[in-house]
Amino acid sequence: MGGEGTQMVRVGLVAYVEEQLEQDIALGRLPMNGRLASERVMAHWYGVSRGTVREALRRLAARGLIVQRPGRQARAVALDESLTLENLGLALHAARSEEGRRLLEGFFSLKRQVLMELLTDCCANASASQVSQLESVCYALSDAAHWHPGERCAQLEFELLRLAAQAAARPGHLLLIQSLQRAFRGIGARLLPFMGGEALRQWAWCAMHALSERDAQTLQQQLPALLKTCDEGVLNQFAPVPQETVSPEVHHAQQCVCGASASAPDEAGPLEARPFVEERDLGTLAPAAEPTEAQLLPSVPERHHGEPDGDFVREACLPPGPQDPPPAMTGPEGCAPESGSLLTAREPPASCGLRPRPRACRCGPGAPCPARA
Repeated sequence: MGGEGTQMVRVGLVAYVEEQLEQDIALGRLPMNGRLASERVMAHWYGVSRGTVREALRRLAARGLIVQRPGRQARAVALDESLTLENLGLALHAARSEEGRRLLEGFFSLKRQVLMELLTDCCANASASQVSQLESVCYALSDAAHWHPGERCAQLEFELLRLAAQAAARPGHLLLIQSLQRAFRGIGARLLPFMGGEALRQWAWCAMHALSERDAQTLQQQLPALLKTCDEGVLNQFAPVPQETVSPEVHHAQQCVCGASASAPDEAGPLEARPFVEERDLGTLAPAAEPTEAQLLPSVPERHHGEPDGDFVREACLPPGPQDPPPAMTGPEGCAPESGSLLTAREPPASCGLRPRPRACRCGPGAPCPARA
């Protein structure tokens, strides 16, 4: 038992070093020439023996990820040269990358094509016992999709593929299925949490009924869409589509909406309830956008002695001239606005300052009035 335990620990350490080196290769952490560190240095990095590092390098070389030459340090192979089905996990370390999603879509698409071709062939050429065996796997798969999602679903999917390849007498497809399964082992730990559910259950039932009736037409017309829906559900959870930037048309529409808010007619409520409304004899009604606190604070003028707080309005951004009448006095009592004037609001640019709203005149007729002065 002691020897077996030691061997298991060593195997686990070799797998750990192999995985770490694979990530370094995939994420471009190596020097530009692709050379790996020496076995002694890597053994120090990972806290293992040189023999463990040597075995991990041998495994990577067998997978085509590195090149080993006598008397020289190992060198990593370029990713586009070393990428195979078995090494698919190498490109998926950055799962949210566009390239990783594209490769994973290719994996799912290839698996769907193989399954469709084999099941269609089985409808025409498989024996009754073989078809019955395929139906049983489909039923088990639909049951696992509901009660045992994850690893059990993956096992049954590849079992269905192997049985279909054997029933259709396709040895070449058996080799391809083995490569697909090895590729899945490299990424399965990240995909298993998303496998199962109603989408998988639906295509399993569709395949089962089509096989029982040997209905190749149903397989060809309905099953592809069900398979794709299931795969896209897994893919979108594993590697979501990157959020696209706002298109120029949407950006322009947003600008129009923001700009129109300063000049659109006010239909939200009564005019007297709207803040920052200035009285002008221009003949239009429009709400003024409320300035933010950051816009108000820097430009608040000094308050004169005896003048109450609050009520600052924007300075109108119109060139001075005789056509621009002085602002009318406002207040609960005193001088009322001139007849015929309208309440208007204009949105000045950010460069405009603020001035205090003129206060109501409480002086009697003919009396000196500081406000009118």
